[in-house]
Amino acid sequence: LDSHCECAEGWLEPLLDRIARNSTNVVCPVIDIINDDTLAYQKSSYLAVGGFDWNLQFNWHSIPERERKRRSHSFEPAWSPTMAGGLFSIDRQFFEKLGAYDPGFDIWGAENLEMSF
Repeated sequence: LDSHCECAEGWLEPLLDRIARNSTNVVCPVIDIINDDTLAYQKSSYLAVGGFDWNLQFNWHSIPERERKRRSHSFEPAWSPTMAGGLFSIDRQFFEKLGAYDPGFDIWGAENLEMSF
């Protein structure tokens, strides 16, 4: 997790469960919001999948209809073409098999796209 992330109780167990079921799963939590001005916690009311534009800028998209139909209930994980960077869980051996992080990256950014590709 990035240093600016704050975790709620019970956040880790569902992520570890998915990896335990299949070590090639790469999983991300739902990202809730902490208000910039008040620091008040706000539960996310919108489940989205990650995407990117032609400039490789990460962005969020609503879950496609085919993915909504595939899921048997609303709290089942959604398949996503890419993920937000800095807050994902992955099996260490699978991470290393994929090549881990590119050693040429000097600063943060684009690791989420690289891992997704």
